Amino acid sequence: MIFYCEKHLNHKPEKEMDMGIFVPNADTPQRIEKIAVELQKEGYELHDINHFDESVLSLVHDRDYIEWIKNRSRITPPEQEYFPEVFGYDRLFDTGTPITWNSYESALYAVYTALTSAEWIICGNMFSYAMCRPPGHHASADMGGGYCYFNNIAIASKYIQNKKGGRIAILDLDFHHGNGTQDIFYNDPSILYVSLHGTPDIFFPWIKGFSNEVGEGEGKEFNLNIPLKPETEIEEYISNLNIGLDKIKDYSPDYLLVSLGLDIVEGDNQGGLNIKTDDYIKIGNKIKKLIDDLKIPLMIVQEGGYSGENNAKAVIKLFEGMNIEK
Repeated sequence: MIFYCEKHLNHKPEKEMDMGIFVPNADTPQRIEKIAVELQKEGYELHDINHFDESVLSLVHDRDYIEWIKNRSRITPPEQEYFPEVFGYDRLFDTGTPITWNSYESALYAVYTALTSAEWIICGNMFSYAMCRPPGHHASADMGGGYCYFNNIAIASKYIQNKKGGRIAILDLDFHHGNGTQDIFYNDPSILYVSLHGTPDIFFPWIKGFSNEVGEGEGKEFNLNIPLKPETEIEEYISNLNIGLDKIKDYSPDYLLVSLGLDIVEGDNQGGLNIKTDDYIKIGNKIKKLIDDLKIPLMIVQEGGYSGENNAKAVIKLFEGMNIEK
C-alpha cells in the first residue's frame, strides 16, 4: 500500500545558504510529485492518510523543540523564510532548512503519512510505502536540519513498538547519513540502525556517520555505519549492502523499515555515487530476499532524492526488484 498526502505541496522553501551564498532550495514539491505521477501511470494506487493526535511527535522529540518549530512557523510571514541566526537558540543545525509559515504543518503531515503507513503493517500487512515530504532522518530529538524538521521514520518506529512491541531494524539508503535517526536510537538495543552513505569525511552532514560510531550503553553494537567513497558503483554498493543486510538478518527484527533516499542515483545534484536507476532492481532483489527469509513486514519511508525524473524511475525499478503488486 502506498500512502501520499497532498499537504506536502504547501511546503515550498525557496532558498538555502551554501558556501555563504543563497541558492535555490533542493527540496521542491516536484521531487515527490514526479514519483506520484509515474507510479499512477504504472498502475499503482495512492491512498490518503489518516490523522493522529499531535502528541505523537513526543514519541521522539522534546517538547521545547516541537514548540519552537510550531511557534517559529506561526510568526513567520508567508512571504518570508527564517534562517537560524544563533545556533543553540535556533533549533536548526544548518542554513539549508528554512522555517516558513507552514513548516510545522507540512512536517506534521509527513509524520502522519509515516504513521498511516505504520498502521498498515501493524494490522498484519506485509508492505507499505510512505511518500513523506519533508524528509526526516536528519532531525534529532531536539534539533532539525538537512531539510528535516521531525523524524518520520523514528516516530513511526516508536509508534509501532508502543502498539505491538518487538524489535525494529532501520536500513538507511539515503546518500546522506541519517544523523538524527542514529542519535535518537544510539542507546537503544531494540532498534538496530544500519546506514550506507557517502563518507562524512567529504559529504553532509560531516559530523556523524563514521564507521567507529557503533552505539553506546545498551545500544552498543546496534548501530552500523557503512561510509562509501565518491562515485561508488553498483557492484561495490551491493557488496556493502550485503554487509548491512547480514547485520539485520543476525539481529532478526520483527519489522524492517527503510529510509529510502534516491539521491544515490548518478546525476543527483545532492549526491555523489554512480548508481543507475536500473540498479534499483538489484537493490530491491536484496531487500526482498531478506524480508522473505525473515518473514517480516517492510515499510519504506521516503527521505531524499532531488531529481524528479530519476526519483520516479528508481522507485519503479525498486518495486520491480521487490515484486510489489500493483
